[in-house]
Amino acid sequence: MTRSDLQRYRLQAGDLLVCEGGDVGRGAIWRNELSECYYQKALHRLRAKRGYDARLMLALLQYWSSIGAFSDFVTQTSIAHLPREKFVLMPLPLPPKEEQRRIGKALQDADDLIATLERLIAKKQAIKQGMVQQLLTGRTRLPGFEDDWSMRTLGSVATVTMGQSPAGSTYNSDAHGLPLIQGNADIRDRITFDRIWTTAPTKTCEANDVLLTVRAPVGYTAIASKRSCLGRGVCALGANGDNRFIFHAMVHAEPAWAVYEQGSTFTAVNSTEVRSFTIKWPTDVKEREAVADVLDDADKELYSLRGRLAKARAIKTGMMQQLLTGRVRLPVEAS
Repeated sequence: MTRSDLQRYRLQAGDLLVCEGGDVGRGAIWRNELSECYYQKALHRLRAKRGYDARLMLALLQYWSSIGAFSDFVTQTSIAHLPREKFVLMPLPLPPKEEQRRIGKALQDADDLIATLERLIAKKQAIKQGMVQQLLTGRTRLPGFEDDWSMRTLGSVATVTMGQSPAGSTYNSDAHGLPLIQGNADIRDRITFDRIWTTAPTKTCEANDVLLTVRAPVGYTAIASKRSCLGRGVCALGANGDNRFIFHAMVHAEPAWAVYEQGSTFTAVNSTEVRSFTIKWPTDVKEREAVADVLDDADKELYSLRGRLAKARAIKTGMMQQLLTGRVRLPVEAS
C-alpha cells in the first residue's frame, strides 16, 4: 500500500463497514478493536457526515436488508453486488440529530441485550457439554455414588421399535388419529412437530419414549411428547424410568453412529445395529436418575435462555419496524 493508500483505507472509530457482495448490506461499526487497521475489497466504508449517527445508519441497513430494499440497487450475475455508484443513490431518512441519537441508542441497547444472551447461551452450552463428557462417561461421579459402570447394549436396557410408514391414503392434517413422526424432519431440533396424522397407525411409541433417527443423518435424538405413529426412518427406545438417562446418553453418542451407517443411495442402520449399540451404564438406578436430573436442569436453563433470546430478537425487529419508518417517534427533550 502506498502512503496515500494508507491514509485512504485506514479505519477510524465509528466507521461503518458494509458488505458489497454476497450478503449485501450486512454491516458492522468499527470501534478501534485494533490500534491500526485497513479495509480492502468487497467492503464499502461509510463515514458519517455532519454527525449522522452510525448506529442509526447500521440499523437502517439491517432493516432494508430484511425487507428486500436493496433489490433495486443490486447487480446480480453469479453473486449479488452493490456497487458504490448505486449505493450512494439510496435515500436515507434524516431525523433531527437528537432523535437520531435516541433511536441509535435504543437499538444499540437491544443489540447489546441480544449479544449478551448469545454469549451466555454459548457459555452455558459449553458448560453443559463439559458436564455431558464427564457425567456420561463416569469420569466424574456425583456425590454418594461409587458402584461400577458397565458397557450395555441398547437392546439389553430398552425395547427397540422400528418405524413403518402407514398407507399414504390414511394421512391427514386435521388431527385425526395419531401424529406421524418421520425421521430427522421431526427430530433434527429434538422436538416432535404435529404436522401429519394417520388414521391407521402401524408401529407406535408412547409418551416419553426416546426417538432415534435411523436413516441419514443417523443418530438425531428426541423425546416423544405423546403417543405417536412411528414412520420410516425413526425408531423408539422404551426403558420406563431410564428413558431420560438413555436420551442424554444417545445425544452424547450421536457422532458414534457414523461407523454403523450403511447403504449405497442413503445411509441407514437396522434394528440389529440399534440393539447392539453400546453405551456406558451406571449400575445404580439412583445414579442414572441423578445424572439425568442434572442434565435435564441444564437443558431447561438453555431452553429458557433461548426463549429470552427469541423474544429479544422479536422485540428488536418490532422496534426497527416502528422507529426506522417514523411510525413511532421517540420524545426529544427541549434544549
